[in-house]
Amino acid sequence: MKTRRIFKSRTSRQSEVMDVLSSLLVAEITQPSAELWVVSPWITDLDLLDNRTGHFDYLEPTWGQRQVQTSELLARAVANGCTLKVMTNQTPHNARFIRQLTERVANYGMLDSLFIGQKEELHTKGFLGDHFFLSGSMNLTIGGIVINDEQLNLTTDKTDILKGLLAFNDFYQPVRRGVQ
Repeated sequence: MKTRRIFKSRTSRQSEVMDVLSSLLVAEITQPSAELWVVSPWITDLDLLDNRTGHFDYLEPTWGQRQVQTSELLARAVANGCTLKVMTNQTPHNARFIRQLTERVANYGMLDSLFIGQKEELHTKGFLGDHFFLSGSMNLTIGGIVINDEQLNLTTDKTDILKGLLAFNDFYQPVRRGVQ
């Protein structure tokens, strides 16, 4: 697969989007990217990975048998070696996610690997790692995943991944969250 396109609506394909997002994060935990980017103007700490059966206990035994949130998955990826760069807008809606992510990364002692930026005019959406680039119209919120009509592109094309990485590094300068 080079590119997969997903068109979702309020009535169809929400589980496909959840599966794609959770699969990408599980892959990031098992084989972390050098740089992992999350660019979303609006972001919510979603219940993203269903671990109620315990099938994902090997990733982080302390999670237990429950739904695992986005910030927990991202923090575990940072703990396993990736540098995480998050860009979002300056709305108060995003504060809870940023706080939870920062606390969870701090609990692993990895704040030096977390960079967060906020930009008022942000409209771009993307989730980018060494081996994939997920882009499209969807914010990482319940509205984006469950309610709104959205279109997503998932590519494994190295040229597209590199173009995304160059653009994100050129456009966005998130700030290190670690102790200065």
